[in-house]
Amino acid sequence: MKVGIIDLGTNTFNLLIAEIDDLGGYKQVYRSKIGVKLGEGSFEKNYITEEAMERALVALQAQISVIKNQYCDRILAFATSAVRNASNGQQFVDKVYAMFQVRIKVIDGEQEASMIFQGVQMSGALDDEKALIMDIGGGSTEFIISNDQEIIWKQSYELGVTRLIEKIKPNDPILPEEIIQLKKYLSDQIAEVFEVVRDENVHVLVGSSGSFETFSDLICTRKGTIEEDGLKSALNINVAELDDLINELIRTTVAERQAMPGMAAIRANIIVMSAIFVQLIMEECDINEVKLSRYALKEGVLFDVLKGNL
Repeated sequence: MKVGIIDLGTNTFNLLIAEIDDLGGYKQVYRSKIGVKLGEGSFEKNYITEEAMERALVALQAQISVIKNQYCDRILAFATSAVRNASNGQQFVDKVYAMFQVRIKVIDGEQEASMIFQGVQMSGALDDEKALIMDIGGGSTEFIISNDQEIIWKQSYELGVTRLIEKIKPNDPILPEEIIQLKKYLSDQIAEVFEVVRDENVHVLVGSSGSFETFSDLICTRKGTIEEDGLKSALNINVAELDDLINELIRTTVAERQAMPGMAAIRANIIVMSAIFVQLIMEECDINEVKLSRYALKEGVLFDVLKGNL
């Protein structure tokens, strides 16, 4: 059986096609991502704009065409923060069904965090030591404390990078007083994360999804290891190198970031919000080890398919 899984994120639509055998094993046969910016300009009004909806439909048409060309038996599509919080989110879901006969399942933050954990678990980034998983999206950010066996604590916050940009409206480059404002706002919102991390004595950070992939790709491109490391589902990130990169990103303009080898075009405008967010977590949580998981929500969906839950 072949299954096509679409993760309709706030910034990016991610597609995974996997072939599942009769013994419950699987092989990934296709992966792609399309920058959509579904949440752009929508958070203050809680409304998906016509322009964003049009971009989304064009992206979905392309990804569904790939799924059909691959002769998939099932299509599973999941939407997160941008759709679940939009007043016209159901209208978007209905329009997609009318056009493509694909029913999007809109999941809440708790479900999103659970699926992210399952994806990270499949990547091999976790072991028996407790870790803080951080998944920075465009509309929300999920935090999960777990080991490789179970979730100890999880929470989803409406603190995605696109949402933060709309709130802070930073200069280019971001000003020191704007960084202070952002860190104060984030600290107030996620005080519980700091408390639980201290109580659970966690010092390992596992980053999943686009922002952490961008950090890793920038570092690996500079070191000349991107061809090898870019294929790994899990990867250790040198803390000192990450710290240096974050400080560099915070000082740069959008144009300077766009010119960086290894920078994904869709990330250049938003990566500073992620960098400041991660810097805050590393400072407040006394993080001494950082890992990347290239697997996240869509692989978590695959996990549920393999287990017969979907």
